[in-house]
Amino acid sequence: MRGRPLGGGSGSDDGESPGDGDLRGRLRAVVDPPVLGVAVVTAAYLSVFLAATDVVGGSTRAAVAVAVAGAAGFLLARYVGERAALRLTVVLFAATLAGYYFAIPESQRALFSVRRVAIDVVSLLTGLSILRLALADVWVLAVAPVPTFLVGYLVGRGRHVAAAGAAGGTLAFLVLTGDAGGTTTLVGVVGVALAAGLSTLSMPGGIRDHGDTLAAVLAAMVLVSATLTLLPAGAAQPWGIDRGTPTLESSIEADDEVEVVGPTRLSPEVRYTIESPVAANWHAGAYDTYTGDGWVRSGEQSPLDGPLDGPPGNATRVNVTITAETESPSLPAPWQAVDVRGPAAQTARVDEHGTLRLAEPLGAGESVTVESRVPDADPAALRSAGTDYDPAIEERYTQLPESTPDRVGERTEEIIAASNAETPYDRAVAVERYLREEYEYSLTVRKPDGDVADAFLFEMDAGYCVYFATTMTAMLRSQGIPAQFVTGYSEGERIGEDRYVVRGQDAHAWVKAYFPGHGWVTFDPTPAAEREETRTARLADARAAGDEDVDVPASEPARGAPSIVPEAGVNDPSSTTADVPNDSNGTAATGGDAADAAAPGDTAVGARQEGLTRGAVGGEARPSGDGSPIPSRETVAYWLVAAVIGVTAARRFGVGRRARRAARLRLPWVSSDPATDARRAFADLEYLLGRRYRERRAGETPRAYLDALRLRGLDERALAVGETYERATYAGTVTRAEADEARRTVRRLALEATPVLGRLFD
Repeated sequence: MRGRPLGGGSGSDDGESPGDGDLRGRLRAVVDPPVLGVAVVTAAYLSVFLAATDVVGGSTRAAVAVAVAGAAGFLLARYVGERAALRLTVVLFAATLAGYYFAIPESQRALFSVRRVAIDVVSLLTGLSILRLALADVWVLAVAPVPTFLVGYLVGRGRHVAAAGAAGGTLAFLVLTGDAGGTTTLVGVVGVALAAGLSTLSMPGGIRDHGDTLAAVLAAMVLVSATLTLLPAGAAQPWGIDRGTPTLESSIEADDEVEVVGPTRLSPEVRYTIESPVAANWHAGAYDTYTGDGWVRSGEQSPLDGPLDGPPGNATRVNVTITAETESPSLPAPWQAVDVRGPAAQTARVDEHGTLRLAEPLGAGESVTVESRVPDADPAALRSAGTDYDPAIEERYTQLPESTPDRVGERTEEIIAASNAETPYDRAVAVERYLREEYEYSLTVRKPDGDVADAFLFEMDAGYCVYFATTMTAMLRSQGIPAQFVTGYSEGERIGEDRYVVRGQDAHAWVKAYFPGHGWVTFDPTPAAEREETRTARLADARAAGDEDVDVPASEPARGAPSIVPEAGVNDPSSTTADVPNDSNGTAATGGDAADAAAPGDTAVGARQEGLTRGAVGGEARPSGDGSPIPSRETVAYWLVAAVIGVTAARRFGVGRRARRAARLRLPWVSSDPATDARRAFADLEYLLGRRYRERRAGETPRAYLDALRLRGLDERALAVGETYERATYAGTVTRAEADEARRTVRRLALEATPVLGRLFD
């Protein structure tokens, strides 16, 4: 069969393979310059897929599958026509998705209805990370080879621009899921640009005939692709303008994804009043997938059809009433909430981690009653719980990225060995105590590069709850102990018997470890006393400043009384979980219930020392206060690209030249000899008339031109300028006064023609 030549020339539409099968021709298709661009954009989207498998496992399998698919596509280009190749790609995609479906446990397949799949596809295109999918490693293994097969096939056919388009489309999909960051997106766009540009250069006369169009298209591609990284709801927002330091509450209330950030601040506004017979950390969400720089909550939600079973061990049943003081998407309650009563019960849902979720936010003033079963196992029972973990729990909650440095586990083993801890419970207590005693508490930290847990252990000396909880969870997982990263709120301020007011500054993160026969047990590695001191100071500052919505009537301090006085012994950092009974929520947590520290600029004990605060890395001093944030490298890069494109476009379309001439028409300019000034005045007049009426035709004299326009309402003053020009050009007898008058006339005509400004001359 005969088909399209390898050089990319036209061929028949029947999609038949190349006729000569020349090996040299196929090799030439690989070494053609446009292949460089195809390779760049292909590497960009594959890096995203492999980054996902680094998190969930299976990088080696995915890399092998992708390599085989690409090679197969390239080799089949000799024998298979394009239409057949497209059909084969569709069949391959359907087969791999079927394999993904059957890899899902039967107990979860019921969730994968046609409607559920459609919802997931739409969610992926609006910012749902692929890490949230069930068996994300299998999904990547199923999907990644398909576009790579097509790219390899098109390269083998010499269709380099089409190959770059296929790879670019795959990358665009990953941009929409939020998994492709700004840098990766820009690299991919550069790859597509290279493929298109080098293909144009290789065409006879291509750059001459299409150079301007190519430059404009490529410039638009770079700018638009960088801007589009703002659209996904996921993580891809590095090109945006820095909107300032985020609050701690906003950084951990990111629904299904939590990204570890750098400096943060506290919000003292009241969020809830909670009536509860137990004081507790109010659980709002749990996360299972650690990405190295954040957390993802994977899995689906299902309607709450009835009360949940609750923890497997002994537990105390309590009823908690939560009143939202502002609109709230969360349902903070003692772990474990098993049922909801009230209007919210009709739409309540439960996720795969046993957390109750609201389908619609609570409005300000709305209340909901939650029933919780609070575990009450004591340390002795937890020590004897053993390690007979459910395989599904062990696999899901011991996950660590494949790139996690070995020294995280090695340091954890050293800590456990030094404490002679033998049981998982004692190991968790040892890790918790180590972090609370060896690291300081600060919100003025710089986000580290690389793995957060590794950087916190070995490069940082301070952090806040997100750093402490992330590190402890990773350390426990390195020892095979199932652990969750948990977010919610600490106890808050007690304003009466069994009544608490919870503020935004009480947002908190902690750890839950799993013990067979007892379920999830709380550990809090963040230093408690420092959290309480800074929370107290932050609230005092807000009250002193007269900030609104920081109190409810029952929490307002009496005149002349201190704002908040912590109860004696509540936050004693010397207390540990190893030798004391459980706290009131029935867990092994001991760090108190205070919130995290104040942000830079807040008055807090230990947070301000001669205008400097401790940095996150290496303990270096960094200025504190509320100065303007330094733009990120990505932000600077984006605006540099935008500036280059703007300057190039301005030069291409003569924007600068027109702007200079417009300014010269309306502003006085330095005089020359009268004849030269008269000729310049007429040239400016001719420019104005050409924009308003028409340009002077070839061979048309200035007088004939002005006479023709006179019939269309030409201002009589323009005729005087024409007469001055004629005397200067043909007689050379123009005077200084006549030349200056011609200049003033043209300037006045230009000002009168200027929008808005011209009204001043009516």
